[in-house]
Amino acid sequence: MNSFRNNSGWQVLRSVEAVDPQLAANTFDSKPSFAKNINAAVIRGLELILAAIGSENGTSGVRIWGGRNVNSGPAQLIADITFTLGTMVCNKDPQTQKTTDLTRYADSAVVTSYWPTDIKAVNSGNNLMTTVSFDGLDIAWIAVEVISLTNVMKANIYFGYFG
Repeated sequence: MNSFRNNSGWQVLRSVEAVDPQLAANTFDSKPSFAKNINAAVIRGLELILAAIGSENGTSGVRIWGGRNVNSGPAQLIADITFTLGTMVCNKDPQTQKTTDLTRYADSAVVTSYWPTDIKAVNSGNNLMTTVSFDGLDIAWIAVEVISLTNVMKANIYFGYFG
């Protein structure tokens, strides 16, 4: 039995200061320009966190897309997630561990799942950083479309994977 676990650490998936224009239906067969390739061969699961500049109870609505072909679509809708900022302070960038202008982590997440496996919002609603996790199912790329920002001036969505 192999007990090796490959953990990617946190990587910026998207950093935004404004809401995206929503993807049009004619783009669903393509990989969005803001998608990030990930290493599908080793992925068993994905996790997302959100750190932002915003006030407590500020919200960021995001739509998660994924695709199985490295350089193309179709884009598959994974989930709609509304992250809410809490009281947990963000002192260092999760990826670089350097001082950051980000002020808070999301401490709750409401998930509407479109994925064939369960999507979990771990630690949601208890003043701890919440993570949203789901089975990677051989995803070759992932993209986050930001559909709303309320009392949030900047939102960074980070992803990590484990294998």
